[in-house]
Amino acid sequence: MANNHSTKVDPPSSRSMDTESILRQQKHLISLNNNIRQDTAGRSGSVLNPNPVSTGLRLSREEDEYNSSVTSSSESMRAVLPVITSLGDNLKVEIDRQKEEVDRYIKIQEEKISKGVMELNQRHMVHFLSSVEKGVVKKLHEKEIEMDNINRKNKELTERIKHVSAEVQSWHSRAKYNESVVNFLNNSLQQVMARGSVYGKEGYGDSEEDDTASFTNSKRLKFVDGSGDSVLTKKQINCRVCNVKEVSVILLPCRHLCLCKDCEVSIHECPLCRITKTTSIQVFMS
Repeated sequence: MANNHSTKVDPPSSRSMDTESILRQQKHLISLNNNIRQDTAGRSGSVLNPNPVSTGLRLSREEDEYNSSVTSSSESMRAVLPVITSLGDNLKVEIDRQKEEVDRYIKIQEEKISKGVMELNQRHMVHFLSSVEKGVVKKLHEKEIEMDNINRKNKELTERIKHVSAEVQSWHSRAKYNESVVNFLNNSLQQVMARGSVYGKEGYGDSEEDDTASFTNSKRLKFVDGSGDSVLTKKQINCRVCNVKEVSVILLPCRHLCLCKDCEVSIHECPLCRITKTTSIQVFMS
């Protein structure tokens, strides 16, 4: 860069020629100054000489030589002065140019260093942010997995709670149903017992319905679900359909105990009163 700027100021050939000319002029000035000093020393010696030969003529000649040398020196100085001034100007311009180049080089280097430091800081920041991002993404992924597990467990617990609630409701409904059946059976048995006592006074076996009612007053009945017991005694009565197996099913709503378990499946109405069967209750005789 410095060489390029220097060629813009002065070509190499012209600058070397000016330098040689200036050196020659400086040598000439030095020789003139030496001659002047020698002439001055000679005059001093001639003044101190105790045996002068031709004082007036010598003095005149020396004065002419001195004036001539001074004149020549002055002319040489006037001829050299522009060259020296030009050389000084060129040196000043060259020095200023070199200074500008140095300043520009320093500025460029400072900019490069600043840019390098900035890029280094940016790379460090990018690396740091990348590391932080990877850590955050990893933590978020772990939290997502944890939340999925929690949601899955909550869903399982919710389903289990629903299932348990349904079971509780089912058992509660079944308990209420069994309670109502027990109450119904108790009432029915009380009515049968009351009717049985009346039939016992009037005579047993007047009709099939009376026989069935009397029988329910004389046997021990137990509900299938074990909801309650009542005590009655009488001989075994066979099924009104097959006439083989012992009766074990009470038909509702007529409340007749007249069928066995096997025949009750295919019967839709009571064989005694012909009322349509809505439901049935199985009992055990003991």
